[in-house]
Amino acid sequence: MKSAFKLWMSAALAALIVSSAFARPEAEVTAETPKWLAEGSEFLLKLNVKQMFASELMKKGGAEALKGLINNNEHAKTVFEATGIDPAKDIDTILLSGTMSSPKDVKALLVVKGKFDLDKIQAAAEKFSKKNPDELKLVKDDARQLYQVKMNDQSVVGAFIDSTTLVFTPNKEATVEAVKSVGKRAVKVNKILEPAVAKFTGKESMALAIVVNDELKKALEKAPQAKEIAPKLQSVTASITLTDAATTGLTINTDDAATAKKVLMLLKQLQGLGQLLAASDENFGPTATELLMALKMNTEMSGVTVTLKVTPEMMEKAGKKDKDKDK
Repeated sequence: MKSAFKLWMSAALAALIVSSAFARPEAEVTAETPKWLAEGSEFLLKLNVKQMFASELMKKGGAEALKGLINNNEHAKTVFEATGIDPAKDIDTILLSGTMSSPKDVKALLVVKGKFDLDKIQAAAEKFSKKNPDELKLVKDDARQLYQVKMNDQSVVGAFIDSTTLVFTPNKEATVEAVKSVGKRAVKVNKILEPAVAKFTGKESMALAIVVNDELKKALEKAPQAKEIAPKLQSVTASITLTDAATTGLTINTDDAATAKKVLMLLKQLQGLGQLLAASDENFGPTATELLMALKMNTEMSGVTVTLKVTPEMMEKAGKKDKDKDK
């Protein structure tokens, strides 16, 4: 399961590498979202790249760090230079969903919405493919151009539905089907995922929702502290919203209020343990302790919510300590 997540997070980057200009918001987590998800989805990840770059926090230095990460990827840098793309201005949103099966049987769908110059993309892809035939292959399905991207020992296949939508799936057949149906049909997702997704506002920089299925429950039960609560977990949602600060949120949904209280107790125990461990680190301990103390936890009916707001002042303080350490 971990390998499957790693593969599809890599596929998200592949979408940026193969695609061209992204400009218009579309893949927000809203009531319309289900039609853009994989059938039977048990997880959803939405990245609102445009919103991140537009935030005050990113404008004050974070944007340069993110650009640096992109530019350090040789393939991404090559394509961006070849197509004249400015990631900070052109990239918009990415929506990834699917089931949490083994890498061999994974069902996943990556949707990138934007405004694409298809001729420009094709020229860049052909050039890249000739130089890197093992990483990108251009294949046809009738008149439809498909892009097969190799990720480690596996591949994902992408195609443009039109000049505003790019999709990736694990194989050619699924991609051809996605081109025909994605965004046009009703989709049945896991019954637990649907209410979890409904709690997002669409303004998040990052939004994640995961159903705690039987496989995850079995894995959690191996930890003595979680053995009692694992069978009663339903879903986990997480979000990061960048404005002039970074606000993170985590919600753990359970079967009942009693289980929620037990989860809260466990989280508070972990918070206390973290503070003890942080106290032994004279360099980063004070900053870690401040962050741990800033965590706000509470229960609401059968859910547990954890929130943390990281201010520019907190980041500046952490950065200063890091520089002092290097002296």
